[in-house]
Amino acid sequence: MSSKIKNILSSSWGLFTSTAETWEKIAVQNSTVNEVRKNFVYPWIVFCVFIVGISNGIYAQDKHIETGILNAIITGISLFGGYFLTNRICFWYLRKQQNGASTYKASETLVSYSFTCLFALKAITTILPGLFFLQILNVFIAYLVWEGCGAVLKLNEDERGNIVLVFSLVIILVPLLISSVIHFILPNA
Repeated sequence: MSSKIKNILSSSWGLFTSTAETWEKIAVQNSTVNEVRKNFVYPWIVFCVFIVGISNGIYAQDKHIETGILNAIITGISLFGGYFLTNRICFWYLRKQQNGASTYKASETLVSYSFTCLFALKAITTILPGLFFLQILNVFIAYLVWEGCGAVLKLNEDERGNIVLVFSLVIILVPLLISSVIHFILPNA
């Protein structure tokens, strides 16, 4: 258990501090899609849901428990749904761009580790809502995708442009769109 947490934290920290080197390490790992999900993405999502539930419960004006649970459920749905929908959209686009030459594993690895920035910012801005302006750092996802395209997909710099743009926008906007739809359906949430 502690080695999994250590791996998650070292991979996440490495993506922020030494992005290219960490992507190279990720690219040579022989992990299956399920292992990446189980050992990296799901723990991050659970952590974000837990942080949102606790923080929103603490910061609520009234009905602390209900507010915390409802916001945790909305966050869980938007992150899980956003992750899987993003994977599908990105793989479809990548397959279309490369005429079927890419694998689903490579696409999902790229998306999974690029979600790290989204997860970290969600946790930080939930704990400290006054730092909402840090959401601008979501543009760092474009850099993560850029470096990931070189390491995981083995693309030249000339081939990365459109893929980076589409992947970055989809990773940022799909969870936001799902959350917005849920908040539209449940206006008092």
